[in-house]
Amino acid sequence: MKDIIKVFLAEKKEELPWNTMVEDLYRKLGFNKWSTLLLVNGEPKADDSYLEDGDLITWLRITYHESPVRRHEEM
Repeated sequence: MKDIIKVFLAEKKEELPWNTMVEDLYRKLGFNKWSTLLLVNGEPKADDSYLEDGDLITWLRITYHESPVRRHEEM
């Protein structure tokens, strides 16, 4: 069994321990799970999913907006 895996983190090659999970990347990158979605090979994965050698990791920032239109009951 390998001690490390090589993944592409935002197109930069990184070496990580073989037992790295998606949840570990949130901590390593300092991302909040509620404002950032990590994608593994273009797909969202569960936090307890293990990364594999050669995975491509990217992320999406999640933004929240309030509607500028008032709801009917507020009028």
